[in-house]
Amino acid sequence: MPISQNLLWSASLRKWTLSFENERLEALYQLHAISSLRRHSRLALVVGAVMMMLYGLLDPLFVKPDAFVHVWYIRAMVVMLFFAVFWLSFYRHFLKYNQLFLGVVALFSGLGLLAQVSYMPVAAINFYYTGLVVMVFWTYTFSGLRFFYSTLVGILLFLVFNVMFLFLRPLPLLQVLIYDVFILSANVVGGFASYVSEKQSRELFLREKDLDNERQRQQERALHDRLTGLPNRELLLDRIEQAINFSVRNNQICAGLFIDLDRFKPINDTYGHLIGDIVLKEVATRLKYTMREADTLARLGGDEFFVLARDIGSAEAAEVLAEKLKRQFLAPIILDGLPPIRDLSASIGICVFPYRDASAVDVIRRADHAMYDAKRESRRSTSYA
Repeated sequence: MPISQNLLWSASLRKWTLSFENERLEALYQLHAISSLRRHSRLALVVGAVMMMLYGLLDPLFVKPDAFVHVWYIRAMVVMLFFAVFWLSFYRHFLKYNQLFLGVVALFSGLGLLAQVSYMPVAAINFYYTGLVVMVFWTYTFSGLRFFYSTLVGILLFLVFNVMFLFLRPLPLLQVLIYDVFILSANVVGGFASYVSEKQSRELFLREKDLDNERQRQQERALHDRLTGLPNRELLLDRIEQAINFSVRNNQICAGLFIDLDRFKPINDTYGHLIGDIVLKEVATRLKYTMREADTLARLGGDEFFVLARDIGSAEAAEVLAEKLKRQFLAPIILDGLPPIRDLSASIGICVFPYRDASAVDVIRRADHAMYDAKRESRRSTSYA
């Protein structure tokens, strides 16, 4: 989806949340990122569920038989939550609520580990606590959560951990402080990695869109006349080929009108090429005013123009269009500081198609020959190929 260059140039990120200040640009980024986020988060959810199940290998060493059911019930609920969000990732609601879904999974995976530890002896804390640190890293670097939301989850898990082991199930203060050092280290390292990764992703998005715009501008330049902005010969050939194919399939009549300006060279010789260019742009404006939206006006070069009229209906209708085009030259061209230019006119050659073995090049060639026939007969005539 194209994005205006002004919007890209004015793009700025909020310092802490890393979202774009422009809401429309933020929405476009979310739409751009959702496809890769779906794939990434699905893999992360499967890996997270497997990690949670692997912690069960430690249960025979620490879980008493009377607490075994409780521990596995908690673990099963967390694993089911992983797969519930995995299932939700296939639906359109994931586009809007993906951060909420992934944040709930990350938070409850850590809370689930702490809840399991509450059924175990103090000796088990050293081992399951390591799993909590791993889940913190998973939240920051793999879950698909943005920096801001993964930081909230990390802070909440840190607070719950301290409440649990300072008040609900008190441990020696020194031991809790040692645990805190590693949890905070995991948050700092993971948070820094998440911040840098998201910032680079958003800056890359801006660069990609800027390159897309530049490619589009280059393509426009390659397919349009620089002076008038009209389609050039390359783009005209492509549109004529499309019109030929469409007219054959739908039994329609189209026409190509080759327009050559009469008495244009004296304008260049008298007033110079700069004035001649202004006159050409005025001619292009007048001709466009006469055409339908479905038609194409192209500049072939110099003082030669071409009109592709789709579904014109008949040769007579093409001639009516040619007369309308020529009437655009009746009014004088008024330029500041110069006398009115009154003697400009045009010779027009018409090629009606489709016909057997019609091609874009041949349509232009036939219309060109018809234009020269018209120019030889009269300065204001129209001829058919």
